[in-house]
Amino acid sequence: MTTLSGFKGFSDFAGPLVGLVLIVGLAGCSTKQDDSAGSEGVAAEDVIRISLDSDDPERLLRFYFGSFLGPDGGDPVDAGILEKRENSWYLRRKWFAEGMAPELEQFILELPAGSVLEADGLESFVDSSYYRVRAFPQTLRAWREANGAWTEPEWFRIDVRGSMVPLRRSTWIRRSDIRDALDDMDSPDAPILYPEGTLIVGEHSSSGNVLETTLMRKRGDGFWDFWAYDAAGELTNLIKKDSRDMVIPTRCTGCHFGNRLFEPERSFPGVARPGPSGERTLFIPDEWRKGELATMLDEHARRSDSVLGLYTTLFLAELASGGGEEGDRRFLDKFGIAQRPQ
Repeated sequence: MTTLSGFKGFSDFAGPLVGLVLIVGLAGCSTKQDDSAGSEGVAAEDVIRISLDSDDPERLLRFYFGSFLGPDGGDPVDAGILEKRENSWYLRRKWFAEGMAPELEQFILELPAGSVLEADGLESFVDSSYYRVRAFPQTLRAWREANGAWTEPEWFRIDVRGSMVPLRRSTWIRRSDIRDALDDMDSPDAPILYPEGTLIVGEHSSSGNVLETTLMRKRGDGFWDFWAYDAAGELTNLIKKDSRDMVIPTRCTGCHFGNRLFEPERSFPGVARPGPSGERTLFIPDEWRKGELATMLDEHARRSDSVLGLYTTLFLAELASGGGEEGDRRFLDKFGIAQRPQ
């Protein structure tokens, strides 16, 4: 069984698609006929079965293929791109959504009829085409000129050093987006879901210099886009990490869609032990390390909106410690959180 592997295109994610199409034709996926499709009433030549080693393949597939359906993403099942039959997922070769990215249609049509698309082939295609279809600004400067900068006090800032990135990371999220998430929660154990358009920025620094800037933005379809800029402010699809660089977006989903816990968030409100790259800690006031809040929200472990940080927990901890804005103290009353006496 041959699979689409060995082609990544990471160094030139804006390059032409023709090389990918040629490789798909030569080693695109399994050439074994998928008889199971025909047995369920779908002609084998009309579908490509997808075989992923994933606990939640539907979530991955909806993110990957929804990325090709316009600026806000979309539903690839409603669009006719994906179809589920019993426990198997299929790409449909003949029915496509209006406005779908042409390279996705070409990719599907070039796959051998009735074959099986495995993880390596799918990830290679997504990694080589995602930045093109999402059309991120080519420079950080262009992004800021179009969308503005992240500054306090409108933005909530948390500095952290931990397992995800070996550098100190300043993370930023608008306070208004945290408020919207809290407003939509009926109880502390309700899902923490941020509104469409929420932006989370990570500035990875060393010796006072920002070496990488990562961004996550909530799409209209409920998924997040991921992208990054290097030290020169140029668009890049690689995030530096010890032993293995992380490729956007497929390596992002491994952490954000998974259930593995990372330091220092895993040990919060305690302090994590140092790791291979040194200290792992949240640079926050000691009074923000509130065990009752950490237990009540369980934010990092629940990961209800694919977000790894403790933004809502620390926002409430700031309020409970006597900081933050006066108008936000309503959330303490809403969730029965005690405030430190003034």
